[in-house]
Amino acid sequence: MLEINFLSQRRLTLTKVEEKDVVYQKYSSWVFGGVLLLFSIAAGFNIFFTQQLKKINTSEELFTKQIAGEESTELTYLVFAHKLKTVKKLYQNRSNKQQAIDYFSNLFGNQVFLSGMNYGGDTNELSLRLTSENVFALEKILNTLDSENVKNSFSSVTKSGLRRDNNGSYNLDIAIELLKQGEIKEEESDGNT
Repeated sequence: MLEINFLSQRRLTLTKVEEKDVVYQKYSSWVFGGVLLLFSIAAGFNIFFTQQLKKINTSEELFTKQIAGEESTELTYLVFAHKLKTVKKLYQNRSNKQQAIDYFSNLFGNQVFLSGMNYGGDTNELSLRLTSENVFALEKILNTLDSENVKNSFSSVTKSGLRRDNNGSYNLDIAIELLKQGEIKEEESDGNT
């Protein structure tokens, strides 16, 4: 008699299905492992960057408090810097006036001398009294004050108060407006453009 084994065919089919299931299980394990690895890496980066952000926020708060604590020092520095600028400006004005006095002292020679001066305070004005021994020296003063060299060196030179003393000397008052630091006379700049 012949035996027919229906189960052997079934067994063969089940074996093929089991082999496919093992392959699917293997692939799904790899995919699951990859996804789990990516999730772990992302979670690690998230934790790392969260910690870095906390450190940065903490240091920012610390620096903000430190800057706020230094505010009075900064204010003191700014006031000091402003005072230095003011002193520098006053010194430059004084220096300009001293240079003008030296200029006029050496301009006329030994027959003319400065017998008086008056500073204009904070302004750029200087008043000088020139004394000449005779009328010829006075003429030299007037011609020199009208020269282009003097006109270009100062904003304005105004003559006034010509007097003759009992001893025959002449006194002439001049008011000088000094050029500001870096200022160029307008006629001079207009002529060059």
